[in-house]
Amino acid sequence: MKKTDLFVGIALILLSVAVWITSGQFPSVGDTDVGPGFFPRLIAGGLILMSLVLIAAAFRPGQAAEEAGPPTSWRRTILGFVCMFVFLALVYLGGFHLATPVFLLGFMWLFGYRKPIASILVAVLVTLFIYLIFETVLQVPLPAGVLFE
Repeated sequence: MKKTDLFVGIALILLSVAVWITSGQFPSVGDTDVGPGFFPRLIAGGLILMSLVLIAAAFRPGQAAEEAGPPTSWRRTILGFVCMFVFLALVYLGGFHLATPVFLLGFMWLFGYRKPIASILVAVLVTLFIYLIFETVLQVPLPAGVLFE
């Protein structure tokens, strides 16, 4: 049994239940089929299912107690979290449209993707895709940032 998978699966289920409960308390904005809590609940439900698969895999016979893998790079993990907090600060200051490509470029570089043209293209296209989905399809405004309001 892999204890790590078991504990992570349980923690993710608890997190998903909290998201499910919290999103059920979002105020309704109108008579639409899809309210503000729909997508968080959809994601929480998917995360619960995937967590159950992870827990089941932890009990799968024939695995070593703790399989040896590549050594964990704590430096890269910590830098990843720092990047996420910097992203939040950039979203607050410069808005989603400025912060997202910068964050994606930094994250790709951090994890070893070093092709500048492809990285810029991916960062811009992902930002554009997210913008189109939220602003156009879902009609949910993305943060503009305090510098551009």
